[in-house]
Amino acid sequence: MTDTRLTAITEALLEHGKSISAETLLPTVIPEAAGIVANNPYAFCIATCLDRGTRAEVIWTIPYDIQRALGHLDPEKINAMSLEQLEMLFKRLPRRPRYVNDAPKTIKDLTRIVMEECNGDASLIWKGKKAIQVHRTFDSIHGVGPGIASMAVLLIEKAFLVQFPDHWSMDIKPDLHTKRVLYRLGASHAETEDAALEASRRMNPEFPGVVDSALWNIGRTWCSPTGPNCPECPVSQVCAKRY
Repeated sequence: MTDTRLTAITEALLEHGKSISAETLLPTVIPEAAGIVANNPYAFCIATCLDRGTRAEVIWTIPYDIQRALGHLDPEKINAMSLEQLEMLFKRLPRRPRYVNDAPKTIKDLTRIVMEECNGDASLIWKGKKAIQVHRTFDSIHGVGPGIASMAVLLIEKAFLVQFPDHWSMDIKPDLHTKRVLYRLGASHAETEDAALEASRRMNPEFPGVVDSALWNIGRTWCSPTGPNCPECPVSQVCAKRY
């Protein structure tokens, strides 16, 4: 692909990204749940760390469900719960993460960090930190991994109006949506994680992850695995339409 064409794709994605609100990136099944993940850093971290193979609307509603089940969302009290108690909690939730057996250990790891390293304030995971440090913290949590850690730092900027100084270190999350859209656009040579990461780094070396929200939104809204709605896609004019 020529540099001119790659630039056109990048500019189209950046333009679409400007129209995407934080609320769009944190969708919920229940309207009341949206305020919890948008305003409570601990709730935000819970949903982020559980985001593995489950619809976004379900994941971002789970902190609300936990709060309803326990009567609180207090990291000190949750930190005092045993793994067995957390297992029972997840079993009685109306909505569950895909890897429900891993979820208690994930929450245990996250909450220990919040209590032991952040004095109970989850926002201290990122306040005054570089993105690469925040990425390392999330990646250390059971079941999270580098992809979700990348998503975490990108969403923190959007949801909590943080500006990390090291944008160069912030990659896209190479999930099903971003991989598919980058390949169909013609920006990546294959529908793989490595190809998606390589493409986004070529598109914007100073901030590879800046195109993530646009790619994710396009993949969820128009560029579905089958029967994509190309006529209404905001980047259709620069798309190679590779299926």
